[in-house]
Amino acid sequence: MNKTILWLKQIISVRVLSDTLLIIFSLYASLYLRLGSVEIHEHLPVMNNWLPIFVIIRIGFLFNFGCYHVIWRYITSSDVVKLLKPVLLSSALIMSIAYFLPELGRLPRSFFIIDSILVTLFLTGIRLFWRIYNEGKGTTPHGTGSITLIYGAGKNGRTLLQRFQNDSSTTLDVIGFIDDDPKKIGRVISGINVLGCKEDLPKLIQTHNVKQLIISLPHLPGIKIREIIKITRPFNIKPHITTKLTHREKADMSVDIHRKIELRDLLSRPQREINLSSIKQLIKGKRILVTGAGGSIGSELARQIFNSEPSRLLLLDHSEYNLYKIDKELRLATHDTSTVVPLLIDLKNEKTLSSAFNEFSPEIVFHAAAYKHVHLVEANPYPSILNNVEGTKNLLNASQDVNVNTFVLISSDKAVNPAGVMGATKRVCELLTTDFAKKTGQNYVSVRFGNVLGSSGSLIPLLQQQVKAGGPVTITHQDMTRYFMLIPEAVSLVLKAATIARPGDINVLKMGDPIKILSIAQSLIALMGKTEEEISIIFTGLRPGEKIFEELYIRGDELKTEHPDILTIPNGDSDVFLSSTKRKILMNQIENIIEQANNSTKDAVFTLNEVVNSNYIAPKLEQDKPTDISIVTSN
Repeated sequence: MNKTILWLKQIISVRVLSDTLLIIFSLYASLYLRLGSVEIHEHLPVMNNWLPIFVIIRIGFLFNFGCYHVIWRYITSSDVVKLLKPVLLSSALIMSIAYFLPELGRLPRSFFIIDSILVTLFLTGIRLFWRIYNEGKGTTPHGTGSITLIYGAGKNGRTLLQRFQNDSSTTLDVIGFIDDDPKKIGRVISGINVLGCKEDLPKLIQTHNVKQLIISLPHLPGIKIREIIKITRPFNIKPHITTKLTHREKADMSVDIHRKIELRDLLSRPQREINLSSIKQLIKGKRILVTGAGGSIGSELARQIFNSEPSRLLLLDHSEYNLYKIDKELRLATHDTSTVVPLLIDLKNEKTLSSAFNEFSPEIVFHAAAYKHVHLVEANPYPSILNNVEGTKNLLNASQDVNVNTFVLISSDKAVNPAGVMGATKRVCELLTTDFAKKTGQNYVSVRFGNVLGSSGSLIPLLQQQVKAGGPVTITHQDMTRYFMLIPEAVSLVLKAATIARPGDINVLKMGDPIKILSIAQSLIALMGKTEEEISIIFTGLRPGEKIFEELYIRGDELKTEHPDILTIPNGDSDVFLSSTKRKILMNQIENIIEQANNSTKDAVFTLNEVVNSNYIAPKLEQDKPTDISIVTSN
């Protein structure tokens, strides 16, 4: 970083020096053109008085308009227009000074106009010359590098091509563009033809013996990237994707302008803008508690909340190591050691939890702690029920005692028509949250979404491990699909949902289209440089508690909110809260579930099933203990 900063300073100082010399040359050239070789001598003393004023004002305006942030070797027509503004405005200021300060000496008015024209030509010319010089110097001769196609003939594609043309050390030989816009096909960009569209890729790869494909669109939807990988897979081509860089980074040849495609690229989707001001207004200056703060969702919640400047951030987790990691990470970012408070607490310990709430009085609670791995929860239903259901109930009681005004439960798509213990416990937690919202009148809500990429112990890392180990890759069913979302995006939407939800509601995050696990596995194998002949895919069959398709909605009567990716289901998606009798029965059933789980009796599972009215089929139990279930990769 220090070397980069030093390098930038050196570059800017050279540019300022060259611009200064050109400004000085333009002044005397303009005076000569206006007065000729005879009269110029009479005005030279006046010109010498004006010289520092011209230089200081013009260089100052060039700095102020960011002209030295533009990389000369990448200068475009828009950069030339950007250069006109400081020249014209500085000329206007200089002419105003000449009018109000005649004691500096008089110069012909036409001189100012001539100088404005000349200095514009000189400043533009030196930049264009440098770009042409670098393009000629850096161009890789055809046939000397890996034959490469660029996918996308827009602005990013042209920038990518210029970088390769200017980098003499590149090993890529770009022979053409691919673009899905039929109007661009056949056109020439910087000497390179647009050869065809995506459908033409197989033929072009074979015809030109293409070895590399670089996608120039950094925000291309995941479904498009998966299609491209499917096309290039038979040719053993692992496509790259361009990195989003600033102008300064583009000029630094040590910064890679493209990278390998990652799993997050395959699952990406167009992101909507989120009003961060409303989130900051909710968080800033408040006491915030995050449970499961050491987990994948909880830790990202902690990071984003921390950036919104809470007065105190309480990190609660019962894993010492996970809590240590997120606590250490956030403490490094602040000198105020009292802002971040680690709480090593098990939610089932009601007294310890209550004591912490009474001491710190959180105003907002984000509840991300839960046992979530389906096969582990199925194999261990009783501790899972206690952790998820009793832990949530204890947390809600503690929140009610200290008048927490916003409580957000992180729920799951598996709570919809649950097929197993994990989804059923999440559904019960949703019902509990809505019940407390009705009792307190406070903004207690649930947010429901699907799988997130890269969470601890989730599907994707397990698939990667299997490919690295040489296979086989195990998938439970060839038609299994899941909703996926990137963790930062999911957490941002959770925070946004907290600002718009009403007491007792369930917010549902729109996850885009479900993705076939088989498609992800095939793309992953290709990305890791393997073929399906080398890495076999085995279908193991569904395990207890799993569904082929996950659902995000229950009745389909969800309502739109102010954000297009957040929907809402009023009243916890249940009519039980419309009747005090039904509500009382429900709470008694939940108490029974907790008591039965504490006693490790199988009735806990059956009562849980009855409460959520799910299609759960309990596994065979021997001495009230679940049988072992073989572990495979699906989540």
